[in-house]
Amino acid sequence: MRSFLQGLMIFAALVASAAAAAAQTAPIAPTTAEDWRQQYERDLRAEYGWLSVAGLTFLPEGTHTVGSDPASAVVLPAGPAPQHVGRIVVTDEGVTLYLEAGVQALLNGKPAPAVVALKKAERTAPGQPAAQPDKIRVGRVEFHLHESGDRLALRVRDPESPIRIGFQGPRWFPVSESARVVATLKPFESPRVVDVRNILGDNEPYSAPGQLEFPWEGRTVRVLAFTTTRGRLQVIFRDASVGRETYGTRYAYAEPTGDGRYVLDFNKAYNPPCAYNPYTTCPTPPAQNILKVAIRAGEKIYDGPASSAHR
Repeated sequence: MRSFLQGLMIFAALVASAAAAAAQTAPIAPTTAEDWRQQYERDLRAEYGWLSVAGLTFLPEGTHTVGSDPASAVVLPAGPAPQHVGRIVVTDEGVTLYLEAGVQALLNGKPAPAVVALKKAERTAPGQPAAQPDKIRVGRVEFHLHESGDRLALRVRDPESPIRIGFQGPRWFPVSESARVVATLKPFESPRVVDVRNILGDNEPYSAPGQLEFPWEGRTVRVLAFTTTRGRLQVIFRDASVGRETYGTRYAYAEPTGDGRYVLDFNKAYNPPCAYNPYTTCPTPPAQNILKVAIRAGEKIYDGPASSAHR
């Protein structure tokens, strides 16, 4: 009896192990476009989400004062932040924040010391989540280091930003089953490193395993695809509906089906943060992904009060 129970336990353990392994490699369960859009808007409106970005100041080597005083090198929103928060010193060896005496601040949610060696977001291998930078919070205002290409900056977030408070919500094309296509990856001999220019003109390296080929309104379309997390591929594109109907850059993800193909659901194509917020640094489409076809699916252009001039 004991040997039978032991055997049963071993079998159960093997089944559990196999299930766990399968869960790591299985395609992501599909969600409806409507549910996805609702979650997208919730994330966008999050307290410290993209709509809360309230400033971006570049930091060359040297000393930069930080505070709500308009004379500061890095000006924080008036009211929630003290006039003089401290100073940031940038050298070849790193970035150090020196807080003013009496300033109460949090470092990653815990009381901050008077001197902080600030960590940048660590660049990781393609397809791996990026390590988060150190985040300093003074009152409700938060700031952290940000890199745009080779340039270092300080990104400021304020949940009471007029951009977030005045946000009118995304606009969408009606959901259409025809906007959900099956794409085939045409791989390169080896992944290519592609410099993708962001909206400020700085280049960011992306890894491209190949091109995705899919049908659209009777035509065959090919786009450069980039490696991202969870086995998905990212497409950064612009199409012929740009200007009056859609923003100049949109993103979409190709979900693996498990048989070497990918599902591109353009009902879930969405705008980058730059469509709403001029303080962000979004990647723009490579030349190959500027399409001659009109993809009237997914998110439309934003016409709210804080919409960006970059269209």
